[in-house]
Amino acid sequence: MDFYKQALELREETVEHRRWLHSHAEIGLDMPKAQAYVMEQLKAAGLDPQPCGHGVTAELGRKGGRTLLLRADMDALPMPEESGEPFACLTGTEAHTCGHDFHAAMLLTAAKLLKENEAALPGRVRFMFQTAEETFEGAKDMMANGILEGVDGALAYHVGSGRMSVGLFMYNSGGTMMYSVDGFRITVHGQGAHGAYPHNSIDPINIGVHIYLALEALIAREADPGKACVLTIGNFAAGSAPNIIPDTAVLQGTLRT
Repeated sequence: MDFYKQALELREETVEHRRWLHSHAEIGLDMPKAQAYVMEQLKAAGLDPQPCGHGVTAELGRKGGRTLLLRADMDALPMPEESGEPFACLTGTEAHTCGHDFHAAMLLTAAKLLKENEAALPGRVRFMFQTAEETFEGAKDMMANGILEGVDGALAYHVGSGRMSVGLFMYNSGGTMMYSVDGFRITVHGQGAHGAYPHNSIDPINIGVHIYLALEALIAREADPGKACVLTIGNFAAGSAPNIIPDTAVLQGTLRT
């Protein structure tokens, strides 16, 4: 079995999957268009896909052997797309800017290849197409619906950018390959006032700025530089008028370790 050769033969089909998912980007748990598309493609490949919570699953291989789970997420991000590509999502509110359209497309091709070579497999393969990875809900949703029952091992993957060249595949045989991520939200409750009378306020923006700077200093001076620890505050929201000190400020971000 030359899976690489077979995968190359399906390259254009994989690209078509990716571009369809890209142009029909959806966010959150409920992704009816992606779910329907994935189920349609799995059926066309000869599998029997089933809903699993808000996601999709299918299984193939020999009974009695060990079961390997292959997982891909397929949700987008809540932002407009500015790529200008002919297959860009045109809703203005969703965009596949984290690569999950790639992941789902690759898993569809993997499912087709494994189905074509099913007789040669020593065990079983279960496919997991997950929604809501970005909101940390999708995995819990599918786990609550039994996706991990009887599974002996699992593999997942993520496309990369930056210094990684196209076609480079990286793995770590000694442990985890990528960071875990925790999201956080900090709400600062102050006391609003008119900008002409700042002494009557407890300024949550000023407090929020100090929190931000303190967290950055914490990473720079307290975290071991030899270990992964990446703090990102990507949202800082407060107020609605330029001359009013608001009551609250909100900082949201992620910590990757």
